[in-house]
Amino acid sequence: MHIVKKRQMAKMSEDSSVRLVISAKGCGAENCQAGFAVLKPGERLPQTGYSQHDSEEVSYVISGQIQVATDSELDIAEEGDMVLQKRNAPHFNVNLSDKEAVLVWFITPQTVAEQ
Repeated sequence: MHIVKKRQMAKMSEDSSVRLVISAKGCGAENCQAGFAVLKPGERLPQTGYSQHDSEEVSYVISGQIQVATDSELDIAEEGDMVLQKRNAPHFNVNLSDKEAVLVWFITPQTVAEQ
């Protein structure tokens, strides 16, 4: 078992919108990764183009209103909504709110590069 405490997450670098919390390097996860994304008002993730990875991704919107787009669909996810991105689906998110938007995300298998 590995618990990442709230105080540990508060100390994580704010240099990036995406913060990897559960990973192989961080806690020995074998088949999944988890983290959160904090998007400023109007911020797009990624800044240009699409994210695309060989894994399924589930996101839960903690706060804010997020435009979720793929190369063929566009929708809005709000606080309390969950989003499934299928593997290899090009996608991006844009914060539509006037405050920070926070998402928690889970990926399996691991595809986010660790530093």
